[in-house]
Amino acid sequence: MHSHKRRRFINRLIILAIWLSLFLIGPLLVQADQPRLLHYKLNARLPSFQLNKIGTTGQDGLSADGRPSVIMFFSTTPSFRAIRYIKLAEIMTRLNKKFQRRVDFMAVYSGRGDIRKLSNYITRGLINIPILDDRNQEIYRRYGVFMLPIALVTDQHNRLRAIVPYTAGIERIVGNNLKFILGEWDLKRFKKSLRTRGNQEKSKKEKAYIRRINYGRVMLARGIYSAALREFNTAAQIMPHSLEAIIGRGQVLAKMGKWQQAVTVFRKALKFNQDNDSVLSGLGLSLYKLGDTKQALPILENALICPKPSIEVIITLADIYEKEENFTKALRLNKLAVSILRGELGQGVSQYAPTPGH
Repeated sequence: MHSHKRRRFINRLIILAIWLSLFLIGPLLVQADQPRLLHYKLNARLPSFQLNKIGTTGQDGLSADGRPSVIMFFSTTPSFRAIRYIKLAEIMTRLNKKFQRRVDFMAVYSGRGDIRKLSNYITRGLINIPILDDRNQEIYRRYGVFMLPIALVTDQHNRLRAIVPYTAGIERIVGNNLKFILGEWDLKRFKKSLRTRGNQEKSKKEKAYIRRINYGRVMLARGIYSAALREFNTAAQIMPHSLEAIIGRGQVLAKMGKWQQAVTVFRKALKFNQDNDSVLSGLGLSLYKLGDTKQALPILENALICPKPSIEVIITLADIYEKEENFTKALRLNKLAVSILRGELGQGVSQYAPTPGH
């Protein structure tokens, strides 16, 4: 009992230190909040490993055989992770077919749930990459993997060249990385592929909408909430089914402490997009502020595995786990928050982009 109280006290000190750091260097966190492995940085050589295959006999894994690799880490619990895993596994299957034995693709299962469903997917031919059994989380912990599902891209020397969480365009991102690593593309073409696509001429209506959204975000960042709300409301009038305007309204209401109104707005946004990271974060945090931990927890867990989870989501989840006396998860999230705050600031190269080898 005393040990629990002491651990809870230490965790609260950590949280206090994090929030103090946020207050002091919050504006600098944009560059630090990137997907990462906790134990390895880009261009580091990853240790090889072998694991038993699920649904068949034998072993597979990362070996020094002179081929690049794509290692997908995943879990099937909770249920929203299973949905994302299936989508990502299908993408890896397509890429595996496209690169035809020039790249080793594998999926590492680091969950703790029933693996019979995985065997079913293999038997039905929906997944043609090896699924490896890491239920004891040996490789998961050795690498320091965070945010499932996630894909790691290595070159032929096992050097970590890209860290890609499940996100829109992941097939293109992984594929372009592999083209560069295999020598099909030069660095100039690869960097060009990372730029945002499409620069088409927009209508006057679209330009007015974008201007209002941008003004709203500026006012929100400056703490001028009434002006921010006005801009987002105007944007919603210009384009009534705009997700960005709805999210902006919800974020302003949350900043004003109007949690119940924020919940209503974010629930409306869910009707447009159930997987939007900003919507999930805003709804989960607002429910938590209302004291509805039961509804907040699964939503925040979903928000945690987005490409760039916010510090607020990480700390709030740590607090919930701590109250549930799940100290292992709470401590891990607190450590993650600290590592983000202490991460390298101002780095100009995206974590999605590999660094040229020497």
